[in-house]
Amino acid sequence: MKRSGKIKFGNLWVGIIATCAMAALLYTSFHGGGTSIFETKSELYAYFKNVNGLVKGAPVWLGGIEVGNVKSVQFVNLDENRRIKAVLTIKNSVWEFITENSRVQLGTIGLLGDKYVEVVPGSKGLPVMEKDSEIMVLQQVGLDAMASKAPKMIDSVDSLLTSMKEITSKIASGEGTAGKLVNDTMLYKNLVDALKSTTVLMSSIQKDQKKIMDKLASTMDNTDKITAQIASGEGSAGKLVYDEKMYDNLTNSSGHIGSILAKIDSGDGSAGALVNDAELYEEVRNLVVRINNLVADIEKNPRKYFKFSVF
Repeated sequence: MKRSGKIKFGNLWVGIIATCAMAALLYTSFHGGGTSIFETKSELYAYFKNVNGLVKGAPVWLGGIEVGNVKSVQFVNLDENRRIKAVLTIKNSVWEFITENSRVQLGTIGLLGDKYVEVVPGSKGLPVMEKDSEIMVLQQVGLDAMASKAPKMIDSVDSLLTSMKEITSKIASGEGTAGKLVNDTMLYKNLVDALKSTTVLMSSIQKDQKKIMDKLASTMDNTDKITAQIASGEGSAGKLVYDEKMYDNLTNSSGHIGSILAKIDSGDGSAGALVNDAELYEEVRNLVVRINNLVADIEKNPRKYFKFSVF
């Protein structure tokens, strides 16, 4: 049988679609996910206590850019904090950013999405981390830790709400200071009256403010005038400040008064004897008493001391 050389259009369309699909698959394999199979990569490994769903093939990010993937995830159970070992393959082109103090941590794409490994770049200037070595894990609080604390948080919130309910109930029933403040109408009336009185007082103060300020200004003017007079040497105060003769006279008078007081204190003279001599004081005191008695007796019996005769 002679074969026909014609190709049906449907078969040609299927071939075109298959070719495009193969091209897309190859492109995704070579360039998809931020890495290519033709790029050279090196490995690092990290130990985790819990990987929270991290799987083989998960992306590895550096500064938010995908630079590799997770090669394997397996149980090793070395100790409490090193139960799972994850091997990471990372492009050599970014290896210079992974220094000795670089760390890794787990991340989530979205709140409940797929897991990935984030490499936190180290400090610039430090030696680059060796390949096929361990990179330390940056500890962080995961969703499981938050979930474990959720019951305690709920209990605390429930207890707080219960307390608030009791407090509001007491306030509504009029108990305590807050309850009386809310429910006592007399207290409200007193507060309103107090506010009104305060308003009236403030209004009066504002009205009298100008008078007070005028009086203060007048007082300041008088003070300035007095100060000016003293500065110019007018009046007793001015002379007392600037007149040297008055100062000398006061000094001399003070000296004389001091000398007199010193003599009196030492017992010199009549005044000194009167102040310091106890016997003289007693004699003067007795004399005064006798004079008082004599005057009293004269007033009582004047005929005894005075005789009157007409003829």
